[in-house]
Amino acid sequence: MESNKSVSRTLIFAVVILAYPLSVGWQGGLTWETGITTLLIGLAIGALYAMYATGLVVVYTTTGIFNFAQGAIGVISAFLYWQLRTDWDWPTPVALVLVVGVFAPLLGIGLDVLLMRRVQKAPLINQLMITVGLMVFLLALTGMFWSQEQPRRIDPFFGQESFSAGPINITYHRFIVFCSAIIIAIVLRLLFKSRLGVAMRAVVDNRELAALTGARPGMVSSTAWAIGCSLGALAGIMIAPELEMDPLNLNIIIVWGFAAAAFGQLRSLPLALAGALFLGVGKQFLTQFFSWGNEWRFVPDSLAALALVAVVLALPQERLEVGRVASDLKKIQRLTKPWESMIGGIALVVAAIALTGGWLNFGIWDPGAWSEANLNSANAAVATALIGLSLVPLTGWAGQINLAPMAFAGFGAFLYLKLPSGETGDVMWLPVIAALTAPIGALVALPFARLRGLYLALGSMALAHGMAKLFFPHPDILPTSGVVSIPHFDIFNYTLDNRRHLVVAQVAVLALSITALTMLRRTRHARRWIALSNSPAASGMIGMDVMWTKVIVYAFSAAMAGVAGAFYVVARQSADGIRDFELLGGLAIVLLMAVGGMSKPAAALFTMFLPVNRALQQRFAALGNMPELVTIQTRLRQLGVGIASIGMAFRPHGAAVDIGRSFAPLLPWRSDA
Repeated sequence: MESNKSVSRTLIFAVVILAYPLSVGWQGGLTWETGITTLLIGLAIGALYAMYATGLVVVYTTTGIFNFAQGAIGVISAFLYWQLRTDWDWPTPVALVLVVGVFAPLLGIGLDVLLMRRVQKAPLINQLMITVGLMVFLLALTGMFWSQEQPRRIDPFFGQESFSAGPINITYHRFIVFCSAIIIAIVLRLLFKSRLGVAMRAVVDNRELAALTGARPGMVSSTAWAIGCSLGALAGIMIAPELEMDPLNLNIIIVWGFAAAAFGQLRSLPLALAGALFLGVGKQFLTQFFSWGNEWRFVPDSLAALALVAVVLALPQERLEVGRVASDLKKIQRLTKPWESMIGGIALVVAAIALTGGWLNFGIWDPGAWSEANLNSANAAVATALIGLSLVPLTGWAGQINLAPMAFAGFGAFLYLKLPSGETGDVMWLPVIAALTAPIGALVALPFARLRGLYLALGSMALAHGMAKLFFPHPDILPTSGVVSIPHFDIFNYTLDNRRHLVVAQVAVLALSITALTMLRRTRHARRWIALSNSPAASGMIGMDVMWTKVIVYAFSAAMAGVAGAFYVVARQSADGIRDFELLGGLAIVLLMAVGGMSKPAAALFTMFLPVNRALQQRFAALGNMPELVTIQTRLRQLGVGIASIGMAFRPHGAAVDIGRSFAPLLPWRSDA
């Protein structure tokens, strides 16, 4: 009965969400012949999504970890297959067996033994961010080994040979993909009913109890990861001939796998397969029979995000969780006092003035005054930190996982571009932007407040992807091409058109924001949000309005992100609706915040890693006599974020906490450290 209600809710939400774009885009041309043609092509495309979806379901069902890196595993496997098959001219069967049957299973076993077993009982945000970090690491590794300057292409199985299927010819490659998806779903369904499959699911529920019944948890989890990675590798190899051999393009397809897996509540293989085929057919119909024009040209690509939002909102609500008794109780660390935060903020501002002015000589090179490129990187770094800071109250304190900080920041950027007129925008517009962005956060909170855990993470990710495909690329929202005049900030009739002055001003705003959050942390509002994170059930029992509390914290976080978005667009002097506010950029911010320690305002400084690293690399390269340092900086920028996030498996509390504990004994007033 509950399953039938869930399906009904899904269909209702899907109809509501898709009603508007379907009504405005219809162009006709649907006949029996064109309908069958579109259906067959859509089923072939859906089978590709099913490859990823089944791998996600297998790993999640048998390990309890949702693998955001499933797409990246397919990417690196596809490039390795290209190396063996195309570059080295190995036979197709040999290359396929080596990648899918040897490399991918060994990768899965290695990930399980070295990493995933450590995070089985970690908080969900840690689990998700470790797999996101693994995704970033694998994509960076792919870029290191296979330069994107060289065009590549994987030939389909049997080339372009095809056979007649009614009104169209279907290539053997697409037919093989479709049959493989069906066979894999059937085989895995039978596997789950076998003794090994029962053991896999038992290990997820209780590893110790499963071991008492004769199961071997280590072997079972390694088997699950080996199967999941093999399915990811096979999906990457099969989907690569349909797309350009670009790591980011190949990886973003995983969103369709997420949506398909959500159709089966992340556990049902038949429903995941059905969801994948539905998405494939739906995308093909939207492309074939609807005309979207330049304004809505990304609607077919946004179907996955829209469907994912509809599905997670329609799924049965989870029961309220109660807190657990901690088994590793430690001495409670006192909160940072506002005056301590103010001292740190003043130090940040002084450091910004000294560094950007070239006052410091570290003995490695004479810095001199920063160039325009360095100042642009510094401005982008501080603006990114402001966006990351908005996650502290929402995710760090209230426990509401938000993978869409760039969605709210992009809305703030849109408001900033529309509200001021002329070449300057008075800073008095910033409170207006906050006031207009806060209701957007509240509106998002109303449907998302019923979601928890992984469903909330997927819902927010779908929101980010949907905004990046539907809202921001619209030419009336954010421009996608051409030169755009970005108004400079105007403070009491003083225009911040000097890039160095903008850096110092942004650092001052960042320092004040960190101090403000430090003060807020000591209020009853923050205590309510933290109680909500620790135990929603207990919070409700003591009379707290859980729904209203979530709406408030969502609105507050959205207001912060909206203002940060205004700084972001001014700092970058760019408002590209396709590239500046896309999903992966937001994931990188969330990832670095988690690395630093999501609940600590100082973690926002970690989000500055990539732009600061880029600025340092530019300065080393300008010298021309230290190529080794340039190479080190390049590798650090490529792999640093992924390695740091993977390190969360060993330091789950975040780097800011560990750094604070290390430096506290050196401070005379921190004798309680």
